[in-house]
Amino acid sequence: MKRYSLLLFILLFSGNLFAQRDYLMEKTFTAYSEYLSNKFGIVCMIPEKFANLNKYNVGWKVRKDKDKHSGNMYGLTLISGNKECIVMYSAFPHHVSKEDVEMRKKKALPIYPRGRITFEIKTALGLYYSYGNPLNNDSAKFDFNDYVTIVAGKKAREMFNADSIYIYDIPGADSVYFFDESLEKMRKKKYPYCTSVFISKNDRASMDFKFFFTKKGKKIESEYIAMLSKQIWYEDDFESDKEK
Repeated sequence: MKRYSLLLFILLFSGNLFAQRDYLMEKTFTAYSEYLSNKFGIVCMIPEKFANLNKYNVGWKVRKDKDKHSGNMYGLTLISGNKECIVMYSAFPHHVSKEDVEMRKKKALPIYPRGRITFEIKTALGLYYSYGNPLNNDSAKFDFNDYVTIVAGKKAREMFNADSIYIYDIPGADSVYFFDESLEKMRKKKYPYCTSVFISKNDRASMDFKFFFTKKGKKIESEYIAMLSKQIWYEDDFESDKEK
């Protein structure tokens, strides 16, 4: 399983592996927050009602199955004071160049983060395995808007100085998987719900969060998401070409 975890990491982040080696080695909140600020112009603070579990660079998958590859690496893991919610912050915010945006538009391909969100949901529904996999069910009807709530405009700016917020449940979230054994044990015992949140800003890196809830916590998930407001913030004067 450790070897498989390493393979997932390489597949997902080979482009960042060496560039971010110092950040990966120093597993502290200071290193993580400085990385976000210096590399992406994103200010990161820990919300008042959350505590740091000191779990960094944790691999996560939508499904444990070896042939289903949708997943990500999360750089910071927090737990609410009442233990009803765990939230993880993406290890590597994703910046899409203007050239890539234009290329994907010409080919009618989804642009990040929509493409990534689609892959996660379709993996959870059993419709997607990996890029080019013959088991992918590309003919199945899938409407992005049936699963995802998009918050844009004033609300997104007030919360994160972002342009858009994407919020969606992971279907069958009790089947997601952590590569960290202690977190996986916690999840299986108490947190059967998973809500994913992406924030994006034009010409800037998108960042995603995974919220894991108890039954009680899920009932007030909007309150937990709101606790991140202004704790994650896009700086206005950041030169976005540094993200490339």
